[in-house]
Amino acid sequence: AVVSTQSKQWYQRRVHGEWDNCLPGERSMKISCRVRGDWFQVPCKTGKPTIRWLGEEALKRYLKLRPPSFVPNREEVLKDIRKTMGGAILDPEDKIEDVLDDNDFVSIVLETDRPNPSISEAEVKYVTSQIPGGKFEIPDVYLYLDGNSLSIDDLVQLGKGHFKISLTKEAKEKVKASRDVIDQIVKENRVVYGITTGFGKFARTVIEKDKLKELQENLIRSHAAGVGRALTPQKTRMLLALRINVLAKGYSGVSPGTLRQLIDAFNASCLSWVPEQGTVGASGDLAPLSHLALGMMGEGQMWSPATGWGDAKYVLESHNLTPISLNAKEGLALINGTQLITSIGAEATERAGIIAK
Repeated sequence: AVVSTQSKQWYQRRVHGEWDNCLPGERSMKISCRVRGDWFQVPCKTGKPTIRWLGEEALKRYLKLRPPSFVPNREEVLKDIRKTMGGAILDPEDKIEDVLDDNDFVSIVLETDRPNPSISEAEVKYVTSQIPGGKFEIPDVYLYLDGNSLSIDDLVQLGKGHFKISLTKEAKEKVKASRDVIDQIVKENRVVYGITTGFGKFARTVIEKDKLKELQENLIRSHAAGVGRALTPQKTRMLLALRINVLAKGYSGVSPGTLRQLIDAFNASCLSWVPEQGTVGASGDLAPLSHLALGMMGEGQMWSPATGWGDAKYVLESHNLTPISLNAKEGLALINGTQLITSIGAEATERAGIIAK
């Protein structure tokens, strides 16, 4: 179609020496840029600006907002601009629309991202860890959990990312009924261990209503004390899937909303940083489950295939998810179990079966 000059409404924008023209109605783009682990969303009126412009805009926001990783009185210079997924270096002269998609993720590498600027190359510290076998595809098939019928094979398939999770109608009803009991206890100011009292030595210490949320949050933070390397994405998915399955039984008192948020995080493959060491075995996998919950609270580190490692709150935000806000009893509900041992045991059983065949 031919558009007359008179009917054209041009928008012009100065982009570091370049003029960018765009017609009204053209699709705008938003790119999430990571600078030293902090995420900044950079809007582009069109995709016509260059990758260099994108990097400079992200750096401007970093210098303006001064996140915790900001170092004052230091000149910051762009080294590389890379796709977060895969780590491919982007040509600064390429147009954004030619190499990136809307809502894509990039990592900005600075010259100072290295131990010694005079002798070392800039390190790519914030590019995503790669997934064995290539790019991860979010599935569109659901596996329905009821807390009782999950098989080892189902769990392994969930770990591999072959299914999303949903709950059966019966499981949803049980979870709601269980939560109603907890809410009634709190409403009546009854003294019940772990709900309106402290833990361990503080079992006889009654907690005021306005402190119940803080009690549960601090329980998670105090027990998130594991060490070692992070679990692989597959093992973390299995751990999260098993925890969701246990909560679906309707015995823990977790709220339907909190359980829904855990399921949404699983379905987006937003996985908390969970260290390999720290469990106390049959008494409960308190440390790893606390790390799992901590990320869901928007604290600590988290990983997704789209963003790589980053602060949990920003990884969740990039997937349009919000951190969970714990109510009475919910911290205890999230960490009291042996799901790490069970998930690792299930994986070992599957591998043993393959060897036996």
